[in-house]
Amino acid sequence: MTLLSIILLLPVFFAIHELEEIIMMQRWVSKNRSTLYDRYPKIGFIIRLMEKVNTRGIAIIAAEEFVIVSACTFATAYTGNIVAWYCCLAAFGIHLVIHLFQFITWRRYIPAIVTSLLCLPYCIYAIYRISGLLTQTEFILYAAVGIAIGVINLLAMHFVVGKSTCKYI
Repeated sequence: MTLLSIILLLPVFFAIHELEEIIMMQRWVSKNRSTLYDRYPKIGFIIRLMEKVNTRGIAIIAAEEFVIVSACTFATAYTGNIVAWYCCLAAFGIHLVIHLFQFITWRRYIPAIVTSLLCLPYCIYAIYRISGLLTQTEFILYAAVGIAIGVINLLAMHFVVGKSTCKYI
């Protein structure tokens, strides 16, 4: 598989993963709401954030993130500079690992675990394939940048979408 093919697959894997979250998240949060608050009282603010966003809102957030991932991917394909793409890949990979830890902690299905397990091998292989293109310092720095931007964007989108969508639509 060529490096270009690996680069162009990121939006595909991202979309597949986000689709599972879009389909399953609202129903799962509603079903597990009280247990989430009981087991994880210290992250009540995150649970409240998740409750404010309905399926339409999750789809809006996923679409916005997909546009960013796709733009970075196509910029990389066009210019050959992998930094923006790697920032997205690193943020996506960490996102998947977080789902894996959530699944281990929760000990039963969580939205996105199925596609996390399917997408993680791609992320690992993609990182392996670009390992000679960045220094170790660049890998760490750009991963941190990608994760920071991803977290800030996700929180901002949850805030905006949570205010603009009704939970019951």
